Amino acid sequence: MKAESAAGSPPAFDVIGTGVHAVTYDTAIARILELAASGKPAAVSACNTHIVTLARMDPTFREALSAFDLVVPDGYPLIWRMNAAGAGLADRVYGPYLMREMLRRTPRPWKHFFFGGTPECLARLSATAAGLNPAIDIAGTFSPPFGTWNENDEDGFAKAIAASGADFVWIALGGGRQERWISKNLARHKKGVFFAVGDAFELLAGGRPFAPGWMQRHGLTWLYRLAQEPRRLWGRYFTFNSRFLLYSLRDALLGPPKPAGRARKPRIAFLGSRGVPARYSGFETVVEGLGLRLAARGYAVTVYNRFPGHSVPGRLYRGMRIVVLPTIPTKNLDTISHTALSALHAAVVRYDVIYLCGVGNAIIGIFLKAAGFPVIINVDGADFRRSKWGSFARLWLRTGERLAAPASDVVIADNREIVARYKREHGVEPVYLSYGTVIRDQPVETGELARLGLAPRGYFLFVSRLTPENRADFLLRAYARYRGPHRLVICGSTTYEHAHLAELHALADERVIFAGGRYGDPYLELSQNALLFVMPATIEATRLVLLDQMGMGAAILYNDCPATREVVGDAAEPFADSVEALAAKLDELGADPARCLTTGLRARERARELYDWEAVTDRYESLIAGLAKAQSGSASKS
Repeated sequence: MKAESAAGSPPAFDVIGTGVHAVTYDTAIARILELAASGKPAAVSACNTHIVTLARMDPTFREALSAFDLVVPDGYPLIWRMNAAGAGLADRVYGPYLMREMLRRTPRPWKHFFFGGTPECLARLSATAAGLNPAIDIAGTFSPPFGTWNENDEDGFAKAIAASGADFVWIALGGGRQERWISKNLARHKKGVFFAVGDAFELLAGGRPFAPGWMQRHGLTWLYRLAQEPRRLWGRYFTFNSRFLLYSLRDALLGPPKPAGRARKPRIAFLGSRGVPARYSGFETVVEGLGLRLAARGYAVTVYNRFPGHSVPGRLYRGMRIVVLPTIPTKNLDTISHTALSALHAAVVRYDVIYLCGVGNAIIGIFLKAAGFPVIINVDGADFRRSKWGSFARLWLRTGERLAAPASDVVIADNREIVARYKREHGVEPVYLSYGTVIRDQPVETGELARLGLAPRGYFLFVSRLTPENRADFLLRAYARYRGPHRLVICGSTTYEHAHLAELHALADERVIFAGGRYGDPYLELSQNALLFVMPATIEATRLVLLDQMGMGAAILYNDCPATREVVGDAAEPFADSVEALAAKLDELGADPARCLTTGLRARERARELYDWEAVTDRYESLIAGLAKAQSGSASKS
């Protein structure tokens, strides 16, 4: 039932077992138009406490709702739950208001069909739609007969809707029934976005007044409705509102329950990263990018966050459950101490699959696997080569590489160069599974350029942690020879490499801006407006920041090495590994903005083709399903 699009579905947050998408009116409408333009049938639900509670109570309804392409938060209690998990929403997306905005914003050639309500209501609704948008095309209306419908009835409804050529089909059959109807009948159609919008018809047609604004903002729309029809609604509101509170409290204390029967999907725990939201390095980006998508697909995902330094408010973030545990915040003990404590906690909870980040944690995998847990380990690149490590840490990391295979059921490498080295040096062939990226082609404006005194296309950009192996010093030495008009923005920070940071500042002239760590929209604005993204490092791995920049259509200038060349192909500009060569390339590309623009567009298309997060998640799903099946088989034999 899912309709695919270039931009993909917005992030979903778990609300008592239902994935509800974090959207505003504008982003919801943008997504709906994408679905309509896809030429495939799609389903949208305006979801309130009644709907999510019904889904929790009824597995068949939950399964039907989980296949909807967009589930918008119609009620404020859903917004409060989602914001506690990090959604950051200022307002709900109320079904009647969403419908009103869609009617207003979709002139011909878009077509609408209204299904449900009485003939009188449909006549008033059509008049309201014409008043909102004189250019609107109401392709048809249908007031279905009261009672149970047989297959002949359903087939007739489908033919009437299809004959109208409608792009948007609005369904008002009552909460629960309309979602089931859409789920059952969507396959009869070749196109059209089908909306479950509850009592939107009566409200927009003027048959009943809207609740006052202050009651809506305080989540009291239900109380206003109860005052209108107490005898009909008191039982429903008492049942579903009280159960919603009960389920919310239960999940906050114990976490989401394990799904039962055929709806059950494996429970996955991510160990070894700093946690989410991602604001430090590649592993955190992988955990967030993969974890939120698995959660949106119905998996119970848990991420172990570190304290101090990476705690988040609430127990949920973008659909993922967060467990915050302490660490020993030193360079050598931070990761291993936190992963060990997380493994002890995970052993008590008994997850179905453990995902370990980093080869330094392989020793932990040995114990987890011995305890009967299926383990995935992502080994990343040759971490032992990084200059920040002392001799013991390097020995530990080299030992971890040798232990990777016996410590896990699946070894994952994000780059074929890593696969080749493991095969050559350790006799192990990891599964190649690159990371994904998000295509960001909509401009972002936060005022970041103005704050830093920058002009669009007036600067080069470096983004990375300020550690020696990322070679910001190499870039600064090359930039010192550049005499063009473009400034250099160094975006990043460091935790331990203070001497190296002082060296970087000493190398910089007055044209260089040290912006510090930038995340979210400020980072996007800086990236989207740079003339050139420069990556001077030669590292045997797929850099997440590189995929990020490709997804934003950045022109990329990279130090020519096999691992990076594998990622960018011919959609970026290479330079030989010398300060002179980099300086010459800065001169060459700085004087040719049209070439930079073309290179960036090629990079975005390559990212769209090869590094789509949804395709990456599909592959992870296959791996996880295989591990869970093998685990289930071994358990049954024992």
